[in-house]
Amino acid sequence: MTDLEGVIRALLFQRPRAESEPVSRSVERLDDGAFHVDYHDPDHVYLVTVRQIPRIRLPLECPLIVGEVDGVRAELVQVSLANHIEVTLDAEQGPSREAALNDYKTSFKRWAARAGRGSPPPSPGEQFGRITLAISDDSGTPYRLASGEFGGTETECSAWWGFRPTPPKIARHLTLDFTSPAGTSVRVNLPLPPFDDC
Repeated sequence: MTDLEGVIRALLFQRPRAESEPVSRSVERLDDGAFHVDYHDPDHVYLVTVRQIPRIRLPLECPLIVGEVDGVRAELVQVSLANHIEVTLDAEQGPSREAALNDYKTSFKRWAARAGRGSPPPSPGEQFGRITLAISDDSGTPYRLASGEFGGTETECSAWWGFRPTPPKIARHLTLDFTSPAGTSVRVNLPLPPFDDC
């Protein structure tokens, strides 16, 4: 028996099948984002519906400094709503960012030259993972951290958090509370759009 999450992952991220590979499932698109998925189990098939959700960017007049780690200031560059809340930080442009990025790249090359033994050095974006973030709204919704990405190829200076659930329709303001490792706190209040079309 195959679980539903596995079916969805296979449906959305399936790799091309070689001619010699046996067919272990069949997928047929029905309509409006619905797919019939058959793993040839005698007891059941799956009907998977994929729904497109708009990504709504909340208004930020300009990037806001919300924290600092090891001398590099973190800017809040985007807050978006989809089927979750996305919060993105990036290192502020300038000498501190460039120095931290150069130090990271030099350290990474030394680590790679040692055949990757031990842990790789943390990128500036990974360091931003030391900033804590709590989200609330004016309707008292309990938000929970669902996912995050800190650093990475081509995003060495970025950090990203995903929180759930989506704000309820009655919420009018979203509040983000950032706390740096040194204990400095920054609060950002953002208006929420009407949710009629979400």
